Amino acid sequence: MNRAPEDLNEEHLGRAVRKNRPKKKPVADNPGRPAVVINVSVKYCMVSQNGEVSRVRYEIPVAPGDEVTIRNEKVLEIAPRRTTLSRTEPSNVHKWRVIAANIDYLLIVAAMANPPFRPGLVDRYLIAASRGGIHPILCVNKTDLTEDVSAAAVFEIPTVFCSTVTGQGIDQLRDMIAGSTAVLAGHSGVGKSSLLNALASEDKARIGEVDEDTGQGKHTTTNSRLYELSNGARIIDTPGIREFGLGKISMEEIQAAFPEFMDRGCRFRDCSHRDDPDCAVREIGGPRYASYLRLMGEL
Repeated sequence: MNRAPEDLNEEHLGRAVRKNRPKKKPVADNPGRPAVVINVSVKYCMVSQNGEVSRVRYEIPVAPGDEVTIRNEKVLEIAPRRTTLSRTEPSNVHKWRVIAANIDYLLIVAAMANPPFRPGLVDRYLIAASRGGIHPILCVNKTDLTEDVSAAAVFEIPTVFCSTVTGQGIDQLRDMIAGSTAVLAGHSGVGKSSLLNALASEDKARIGEVDEDTGQGKHTTTNSRLYELSNGARIIDTPGIREFGLGKISMEEIQAAFPEFMDRGCRFRDCSHRDDPDCAVREIGGPRYASYLRLMGEL
């Protein structure tokens, strides 16, 4: 049976339309959603996305401050870290732990009394900050307990004298970190949680006390956690420590933590400030020099 010409034309036209019709693009895989890690526990972490907090699984190591991609309630990947604060494990000096990531400021919280000031620990934090690309700020807390802050005045880094009792320095510190990410770190009992609450103007972290018998702080922050402030700042609170492991350190790293020793008029430009003749730094001495020698002894 012969087909009418108009039927053939319609058939050819249909083929042409189907041939030229745009091909459907394949449905892309779920790319995941961006989030920021705010707290880490075993196998699970808490993440924040646009102000909403959720609990997800992870298999790759994460730290508070990490920018991650979440898919199917699991951490898919971690964005490259801009900065890190890291330390060695107390039980294994060859194993490193990232305490916090993508930080702008390291707030080294110390006290002049209750517990006493530990300049050596501050120096170790300065080395860790230099390694991780973080700007250090020394926060001398509990200034209401003593007027003598001379031991902290020798550090040539930005320093804020604070008191959560009188309010001294709180507004200044809050303004310094506005719109940035900062991590609170320091010895147990120096008042990091109280300082966080003062900066946030509300009760966000549990507050501990100093043991009257040992003079050591009672741990209230058990792991690192990120908090968001109304001025755009993000603060990562970390557990109080008594030691801060640095692993293997170099002479250059130690010298970078003591910028005040530069250009002091030593005989040699590359003076190590230990055994070199005519060393002006050694002649001056003092507690900072004693701390320098302690660190040099770890080389």
